Amino acid sequence: MKKITLVFSLFLIMGTALFVTCKKAEGSGAASGVVDIAYCVPDTTNPFVGWLTVTVQELAGKDGYNIQIADAANNPAKQIEQVENFIAMKVKVIVLMPVDPNNVQDVIRRAQAQGIKVMVAGTDTGVQDFMMNIDQYACGQSIADLGIEWILKTFTADGKPESLPAGSNKLKVIVIKDTETIDAKNRSDGIVDRLGEFDRLNVVIAAGETMVMTQAMTIMENTWQQNNDAVAVLTYNANAAVGVNEYIMGQVNIDKAKFGVFTGDWSEEYQTLLDASLKNESVTRATMNIAGPQINGAPVPLEQATWIFIKDLYDGKMSYGKAAYDSVAKAYPNAGTGTP
Repeated sequence: MKKITLVFSLFLIMGTALFVTCKKAEGSGAASGVVDIAYCVPDTTNPFVGWLTVTVQELAGKDGYNIQIADAANNPAKQIEQVENFIAMKVKVIVLMPVDPNNVQDVIRRAQAQGIKVMVAGTDTGVQDFMMNIDQYACGQSIADLGIEWILKTFTADGKPESLPAGSNKLKVIVIKDTETIDAKNRSDGIVDRLGEFDRLNVVIAAGETMVMTQAMTIMENTWQQNNDAVAVLTYNANAAVGVNEYIMGQVNIDKAKFGVFTGDWSEEYQTLLDASLKNESVTRATMNIAGPQINGAPVPLEQATWIFIKDLYDGKMSYGKAAYDSVAKAYPNAGTGTP
């Protein structure tokens, strides 16, 4: 177990240095070193964000386009400065996952004034050329459903909610929210509201909020002092879930087989932790995977769809309208085959 968690943590730490330029194919920006497309994201140490940006970059490279990734380290001022630098570089497309979607409108307009197309992912800023998003509230409800599904399987003989303990013996679950943006708030609200439908669960909202691994570990340490009888933790995203997993796996007086962590976002590295939970070498039991939208009536994986939309903007087209809405799918251990 220690080897798995240490290797995964090392991956996250290394991710903070990620600012990669892809070079590929003659006769293009990739061959000349010119940056064609900027990919501005909050934090590449987030497993999902790290996986998505690098995979999209690789797809672009194979087609001969140069994508440069800019990691804002969750600093909104730094992200705006990065966008301004890309405007000065005269890139053709800027893909933006806003740290703070409430303060990027002006810099997006400045990019558009220079003829740069702006694609926003994860939120609606109101001024982008194209948007990719999901129903965050519904996603939060689905995360809660994952937790409820596991709790019923683990703590009842018949899988029925009424078989859970009642009264003072209610099963306790902890929620670590994040409400920094409207999208984060909607997802967190979805988690809490769905859990609240089950009156035999005692839902504890952690005092702190985060989407960052190290902060999640600190929040768990503080919350655990008064809530060490909890059986599950639900978090806004996978990065926070990794922090919770690290903390719980370090505790010696916990029956790991009867503890679960549930969240949103997926990556190959997070799947490793999910698979490890089959032997209780982690407590990450399931996550909600953003599975990508439908294009021309057919589902397309998120990373492929993202590159299709970016390239369409690069080519000066608006073939897919102004927005695409991703679906979500449950991801479990055993390579995500749907086995809880």
